[in-house]
Amino acid sequence: MLHLSTENSHAGKAVAAIEVTNVTKVYRQNLSLLQILRSELSPATLRDAAPTNLNSAAAVRDVSFVVPKGQAFGIIGRNGAGKSTLLQIIAGTLTATRGTCHVRGRVTALLELGSGFNPEFTGRENVFLAGAILGISRPEMEQKFADIERFAEIGAYIEQPVKTYSTGMLMRVAFAVAISVEPDVLIIDEALSVGDILFQQKCSRRMHELVARGVTLLVVTHDVSFVLNMCQRALWLDQGRVRFLGDAGACVREYVAAMAAVAGNPSAPSDDFSGLSTVALPAVPELSLAGSERLGDGGIRIARAWLLHADGGASAAFRVGDWATVTMLVRAERGAKNASAGCEVRNRHGQVVFATGLRVARRLIAEIPPGHDCVVSIRFQLELQPGQYTLDVGCGAGTEADNTWDRVLNAAVLEISNPPDQEIVHGLVRLPYEISVARATGR
Repeated sequence: MLHLSTENSHAGKAVAAIEVTNVTKVYRQNLSLLQILRSELSPATLRDAAPTNLNSAAAVRDVSFVVPKGQAFGIIGRNGAGKSTLLQIIAGTLTATRGTCHVRGRVTALLELGSGFNPEFTGRENVFLAGAILGISRPEMEQKFADIERFAEIGAYIEQPVKTYSTGMLMRVAFAVAISVEPDVLIIDEALSVGDILFQQKCSRRMHELVARGVTLLVVTHDVSFVLNMCQRALWLDQGRVRFLGDAGACVREYVAAMAAVAGNPSAPSDDFSGLSTVALPAVPELSLAGSERLGDGGIRIARAWLLHADGGASAAFRVGDWATVTMLVRAERGAKNASAGCEVRNRHGQVVFATGLRVARRLIAEIPPGHDCVVSIRFQLELQPGQYTLDVGCGAGTEADNTWDRVLNAAVLEISNPPDQEIVHGLVRLPYEISVARATGR
């Protein structure tokens, strides 16, 4: 855990909490100790060095974004994309090769788990050490200590050396300290990926409270559902470069769709195109896909789609427990091997509450010839809480080398109601269940 304080904002002037402008970080390999010392003492000598040099590698390349005060901002991307490097530059523990980074206000950073803690010190001693680093007096930290101890919930272990802690215990204390010092900016790098679900939920609730009070949150995570639930905006970093910057929901959709395409289709039992049975297309109005946002290259595409009731009628209004069928006409604009198609249902927070398709079922179409199409139908029961949900449909084919795909976002909006004669759904979904009542023997 790292704590630092950067420049304060000017009174009466609305300024961004975080400003990153054209930041690049180049790591140089096979340098002598003398060269390293010279570069650290005189970074300007490396400022214009080309990252294509055989002895250099750019971890972050020309990244720019602004996070306003009181906003939650997420950074996502694959391993090795440069996310942690970028976060270290923002936190001030790493110097950028080029570009500028300004963070305003008191910063609390949870970077590498346990960083900033002395393993020989007890949890209590590390709490006061963290306060001293931030310039908080001991009497003030003593006033905060009871709340820190209560939030961490590690009991008597608070008096034990940190080197005896599990990763979950370490995270509990680190997070409790981070939120107790009233930061203006809270920076988190995957630290909350450890620990039990109850504490993670507790941390999530507290972060919502902090953001509501005007704290700026910057988080790097692989948990896209966290980004959807917590963040207003997000950045997708790919090989050190900005791939997408904007609304968190749109950023996650782009990222998830691209990752599904890169993953390709695993080997699976395949249906031969010539051996497929023939069916008539639904004789009811189809979904209007023309105005929907689409992702992909279109080598294979969803040409038409229908959302159907159990009786075959077309409507987006359902009751809890109704069966729905999504039918897609998948067309290969060019030869498509190992083709798949599927759908996703998302709630109002953008969370995927249901997703399936041929790839999930490990049943792929061996090959769709160019200009030909096939019909894929998915039938599922809407055991969901009443409300509105969006439907995405998509298809893909090939492997990582020859992948082609198409994804239609928000192809339909499902309206699920809960009439008075039906059981109320209290959770997100209604799972099959049984209830029994009996008397105990011998009572």
